[in-house]
Amino acid sequence: MEYIIRTVKKYHIAYGLMPYKRNQDVIRVHDLDEAHYVLAIADGWNRPDAFPGDEPGREVAKIVASEYPKIFLSLSITNLHKRALAASQTLDDRIAKKYPRLATAVATFIFHTNKEECIVSVGDVETYLWDGTHWYKPKEISDHALDFKTYESNVARFFGAREHKQDPRFPGIFNAEADVRKVSITMPILIATDGIKDVLSLSDINALAVNPEKESPKKIVETILGEVARRGGQRDDISVLVRGLDKP
Repeated sequence: MEYIIRTVKKYHIAYGLMPYKRNQDVIRVHDLDEAHYVLAIADGWNRPDAFPGDEPGREVAKIVASEYPKIFLSLSITNLHKRALAASQTLDDRIAKKYPRLATAVATFIFHTNKEECIVSVGDVETYLWDGTHWYKPKEISDHALDFKTYESNVARFFGAREHKQDPRFPGIFNAEADVRKVSITMPILIATDGIKDVLSLSDINALAVNPEKESPKKIVETILGEVARRGGQRDDISVLVRGLDKP
């Protein structure tokens, strides 16, 4: 399994993408003014029997990673939850016009300024925070998991796939609502697309040498993806991003 790790040293960030078969994960780093930035990690999907290839899911992921931050930042809504919801609804409507059915994406975003930072999550991208001793999943950010056999989807929140949201069999189940968590601008963050769960649990990750107080973001990403490659069992694209401390 091949993967490439990239670093953005000025933000203490490293990320790596380990494609499986469909290559539908997308990571974007948006540079803003005054050392502000936005990180976007999107995981696309499309019905493999409905399209000749994987491009629709990949394109929806690209749209989400590129456009959601712009919409969110353009809004003047003070309440972050309301702003995230408004941005999600706006982008979801845009995607529905281009791909009215069968293509979708989930995503997590980190909005960073020199005063505050917030995480916005739509769907089941895994988000972990560092508490000084180990990585943990914040209760404010859920994976919104569903039983696929019952709901024909394994997640309740996503962009696109309007046919699911309008399916009369599942009233009120599906939407593009966002979870929001404010964090310290110096808090280490680890984000991974949901394919990681096929190979590594959070306990498995914490058992590795992935302490951001001792290791650089690049080393942590290398360790996690290296362990995925060593164990095998990958069934989906896996992408990992770490925002660490001020280390080389």
